[in-house]
Amino acid sequence: MKRNLLKQIRNEWRDNIWLVIELAVVGFSIWLLVFLLYSMTKNLYSPRGFDPDDVYSISVRTIGEDSPEFVSSSAGGDVNYYVDRSDLLRRLRENPNVEAVAVHSNGLPYNYNFMGNSLSRFDVDNDSVPYMGNLRKASPEMVRVLRLESRTGLTQQQLEDALRRGELLISNDMAYSMESGDPVALKGERVVIGNDSSQVYKIADVIDCVRRSDYEPAFRGSIIYPLDEDKRWTSGIALRVKPGRGKAFEEDFRTDKTLQRQRNVYLTDLTSLSDIREGCQRSMDVKVRMFSVVVAFLIVTIFLGFLGTFWFRMQQRVSEIAIRKVSGARKSWIFRRIVTEGLILLAVSMVIVSAVGWPVLMTDVINEMNEPWYVFLLLECVVALIVAIGIVISLWYPARKAMDIEPAIAIKAE
Repeated sequence: MKRNLLKQIRNEWRDNIWLVIELAVVGFSIWLLVFLLYSMTKNLYSPRGFDPDDVYSISVRTIGEDSPEFVSSSAGGDVNYYVDRSDLLRRLRENPNVEAVAVHSNGLPYNYNFMGNSLSRFDVDNDSVPYMGNLRKASPEMVRVLRLESRTGLTQQQLEDALRRGELLISNDMAYSMESGDPVALKGERVVIGNDSSQVYKIADVIDCVRRSDYEPAFRGSIIYPLDEDKRWTSGIALRVKPGRGKAFEEDFRTDKTLQRQRNVYLTDLTSLSDIREGCQRSMDVKVRMFSVVVAFLIVTIFLGFLGTFWFRMQQRVSEIAIRKVSGARKSWIFRRIVTEGLILLAVSMVIVSAVGWPVLMTDVINEMNEPWYVFLLLECVVALIVAIGIVISLWYPARKAMDIEPAIAIKAE
């Protein structure tokens, strides 16, 4: 059967060559579309480096002296601010629904803040690590709020203790790994941030990278900088509630005025990190959904084109199928032969796709996307499988209709 089928394909090369070209164009187009969709969504399934569930963000505000709500005091304004803020933090920590509370500046993800800096070794002149990370200032409790995980086996309590000692936490960094090796080797190094040599820090440990969004790759790392609660900060408060207690805490925050205000300092803008994530990624979510719909629509359209093409080919082979039936061939045997022919033509077309596509991808796309070559090979195999399924589906109905025609009627014109 195989030898006769190959001989038939060769004898009908004029008709088959156009089908091979069509399959090659379709395969290459779907390959690019699938890769673009993959490049947009691949990071959704990568570790975030933190746990966003049950986390809330709160902003800190002050009442100005020109406000009728202002409470005057003999103590200085800054003194009142620090005392009142500490009282509010204590009340939040004492709330039965709260698990951990931290202050921060650029400490939470989903804000697309580009505040970053590099680390340089202090002990060696002009020796850049070179480690570049997103600078996140936070009090030690941020470890528990975001549930940061050590890559060297330290516990969360040990990570918190390191921050209390004024040490730094850095994350795994793809760029550093590509240039200098595993960032775990930096553990214990004495470094300075940027060009400021007046303050020397010790790298306490390496954690999983806190990515800025679910879509963004963790190409650059994170630097967790210890923030002292006794000093003023710019961003606000981050807290983690106990599992399943989010609604109860929201109700407490709305109804308990002692959680919201202490004299001229008040807390506002209580927002869950899940809502912040949704707002941050809404445009990207819409873009991914629209692109997915476009890809699905094009694939369905292509398969409908296959259906028309193979319907026309089956109509030309009605008499051939009838002769095979008269010769004793079963319908299943005929259908396998028809499908095998389509898959052979697909294999030839994918060879053409590889010969044309790989040189282009190797020079332009792979280098830009920082993707290993086997990802493209895997996606090409997925595309070949999708097209193969489309061919089988498109052949099934026309072949069945052609095989249902009685041989006497099918070969009457012959």
